[in-house]
Amino acid sequence: MPERMSDHWWWRPGVRPGRHLLVWHILPDDQPEVRDLVRHCQNKLASINGLDLIPGEWLHMTTQIVGFEDEVPAEENEAMVAGTIHRLATIPPIEVEFGKLWMHSEAVMLGSRPSRALHPIRQAIRDATAQAVTVHQLDDEPDWTPHISIAYSNTDRSARPIIDALDLRPDPVPLRVAQVHLVAQQRVGHLYRWKRLTTAELKG
Repeated sequence: MPERMSDHWWWRPGVRPGRHLLVWHILPDDQPEVRDLVRHCQNKLASINGLDLIPGEWLHMTTQIVGFEDEVPAEENEAMVAGTIHRLATIPPIEVEFGKLWMHSEAVMLGSRPSRALHPIRQAIRDATAQAVTVHQLDDEPDWTPHISIAYSNTDRSARPIIDALDLRPDPVPLRVAQVHLVAQQRVGHLYRWKRLTTAELKG
C-alpha cells in the first residue's frame, strides 16, 4: 500500500483534449456481480475527499493501448482488428476470481486471480497489433496486471484514510471474459470516455 496518493490527472505525453487513443478494453457490462462489488467498495470511499469515483458505465479493464487514433491509418486498424478477431476465436472464454484489493498512488483498483490467467487474451492482441500497426505503444507497458480501477486520486494526500476505509476483505466474485472491445478513448475532465469501435469474441 502506498503511503501517499498523488494526482492521476497529469497530461501524459501526446495526450491532449479531444485526442483519441485506440485501446482494447475488457468491459464488465454484463457482469452484475462485478459491478455490485465495485459499487460496494465505492460506497466505502464516498465520503473521502480527493477521489474521483468511476461511474459504472465507464468501468473498464485496460488490456492494451494501441496508439493515437490519428497515427494509425484505417487499413492498419482494419488489419489489426481482423488479426485480433482471428486469434481470439481460438481461445475459449476465461473465468477468473475478481476482487483482490490493490492500490497505486494514483488509483484504487480491484484485481483478478490467477494473476496471469487473462494474459493469452492480451498476447493475442499484442501479436495482431505488432503485425499490423506501424506506430504503436506496445513497448510502453510490456507488463500487465489485470485490474479495474474504481477511483482515481485527484490530489496529493495521505493514503491512510483510504486504506482505513477499505479495511475489508471482500468476497471475490467470478469475472467471465468472453469478448474484448476496441474503443477510441479520450480524457474529458476527470473521466475517461470512449466510443466503441468493434468487439472481438473469444471462442464460442
